[in-house]
Amino acid sequence: MCEFEERVKKSLDNILKNTAVSEKPCIGAAVSGGADSVSLLLTLSKLYSPLYVITVNHNIRPEAESGGDAAYVLEVCEKLRDQGLDIDCQLVELKRGEVEKNAEERGGGIEEAARYLRYKAFEAFAASHKLDALCLAHNQNDQLETLLMRFMQGSPVEAAAGIRESRMLDSGKCLLTRPLLGITRKEIEDYVSSRGFSWRTDKTNFDTDYLRNKIRLKLLPFLDENFEGWKSALLAGAEKACQDADFICDSVNQISLTGGDCVQIPLEDFLKAPAAIQRRLLLSACNKAGESGRIPHQFIKEVLRVISQNESFTKRFASVDIIKEKNKLFIKKHTESNTDLFFSDIIENTGTFEFPFGTLSVFNYREQDKKHLVSVSIGEGCFVEDVSLPFCVRSISPGDTVLCADGSEKKVFDILSDWHVAASRKSLVPVIQLLDDKSQRIKAVLAGFLGYKDWIVKL
Repeated sequence: MCEFEERVKKSLDNILKNTAVSEKPCIGAAVSGGADSVSLLLTLSKLYSPLYVITVNHNIRPEAESGGDAAYVLEVCEKLRDQGLDIDCQLVELKRGEVEKNAEERGGGIEEAARYLRYKAFEAFAASHKLDALCLAHNQNDQLETLLMRFMQGSPVEAAAGIRESRMLDSGKCLLTRPLLGITRKEIEDYVSSRGFSWRTDKTNFDTDYLRNKIRLKLLPFLDENFEGWKSALLAGAEKACQDADFICDSVNQISLTGGDCVQIPLEDFLKAPAAIQRRLLLSACNKAGESGRIPHQFIKEVLRVISQNESFTKRFASVDIIKEKNKLFIKKHTESNTDLFFSDIIENTGTFEFPFGTLSVFNYREQDKKHLVSVSIGEGCFVEDVSLPFCVRSISPGDTVLCADGSEKKVFDILSDWHVAASRKSLVPVIQLLDDKSQRIKAVLAGFLGYKDWIVKL
């Protein structure tokens, strides 16, 4: 057993030692065909017999790429079987268009939908083989990229803790483990090469439109060149954040949420809790009431402000209502359809303005070329500069179009479809319409606060 294999075994042993897993655990591995997962396959196949392998073809890339990845995993497993190793490999192929359909239904992006369906496949695979643990191939580089990405997204401490070494699958019967988290990508590639194998490379890994890729290809090389020791400092910070997150999670769980579609939070306990606990209780209650989409921090912040004023109120976001009546605080599923939601208002001054999608902030007033310009934001992530007063904030109309970089125009509804915005959430997406000329062009389509993208026209 080489040093690399010893490190993987030690990591997995440490993960499993505090569990009820037997001395001879039934182990599986999720393998995509990349260097990380191939190294996991090569190592675990020498350590555990039999080894159960699953590879998922999402069919969201050209057939030659996604089908080629799956075929390569099957090929490697066959070569290892020829060497006398006991490997059972299962290919799960999603129907072409299934991921896109799921993204539309769930109101998230393609990556989120692919992950959701992939983990459903993992659950079924683990159950069918009665696995004690299913190993994934996230490595130290993935951890560093995740930590930086979540910092830039303003994530809470739970997310700032980074990728967890292990967790139970939803079934509660199989442990999801990541024994490569302490190993770098270079060490992984060196090991795979030393075993005489190659790996597949996903071309989308070089597309810097994705935040993770931009961090990997641009930010990490800059940090390596200019900030010695940043990796160890970041990983140490994540370890501390993980301890803090466990404490916060325990504190949240001490306050019980009752009900199904109408979830009640004990108001007295809620008011005594710190703001950090209150925020998480609200998010948890909204999820329990049926809202699966991202809820903007600015909306939760506004709800907490109103609750502290000891007044009765109703605040709606997407499919849920947050209601305070006398001595009760509860969250329930909204009974009307979001598809009929309409809003429109003309903004003439700076300030904060309430809309069904949350709070719109107008600030940074200045005069330039005889125009009165401001900046506009929704929450922390959505920011539009050089908007001329007055302007209109409104919901989307069927005929709305926006200007593209090449001078052509595109329908706003087509953009939302490209982003896979669920029908129930499209009516929450506002547009910023300029009123200072006859064309009254749309300056921005703002869906970033919902977890999608923003379309901002550079006029």
